[in-house]
Amino acid sequence: MPCSSPWVFETTIGGLLNLQYEKYWREFEENEITHSEAHYLLSIYSMTRHQNYKLRAVDLSKELNVSRNAVSLQLKKLIEKKLLRVSDANFILLTKKGISTIEKVANKRQTMIVFFSEVLGIDLGTATLDSCKIEHLLSDEAGEALLKFVQFLRSDRKVVYNFLKEFQHYYLQCDPEIGCGLCENIHQMENADHEK
Repeated sequence: MPCSSPWVFETTIGGLLNLQYEKYWREFEENEITHSEAHYLLSIYSMTRHQNYKLRAVDLSKELNVSRNAVSLQLKKLIEKKLLRVSDANFILLTKKGISTIEKVANKRQTMIVFFSEVLGIDLGTATLDSCKIEHLLSDEAGEALLKFVQFLRSDRKVVYNFLKEFQHYYLQCDPEIGCGLCENIHQMENADHEK
């Protein structure tokens, strides 16, 4: 039976696999928001949700260390996408759509940080940076599936402990003095198991 996955290995060209990228590369440009828009929205969300902060373009310019003109251009795009609006008093306000969009992005980012650091054992700085690069590109479906997987791996089931130990043995060669997120997660599970 042929595989129904869009990433079917069709042919080998010069030793490299052809992953049918031609069919999907244009979709990269069709994401709901760009990397830059995600950062603007995250900053706006962060700045406005604490103590009812009244945010103006000049404040955002200072926070992001960009010109007022750059902020103005980006705000215009976000307004066109109905992700924010500007009040009569020139305060920047996220719309319901904007809040929903950026909360999904933030949740995907946090889930990926946990997955990269705690499961794969990547240092927190790299995990955070890599998550930032792809947070807005991940579909909601993939984000939810990854979250369920991380939640499962964070559960206290014996099968999870055994899986993580096997993965650690197969994949990682950690320095016991330094450790990593995966090692720390396994040690916590071991300690919890001994306390029972």
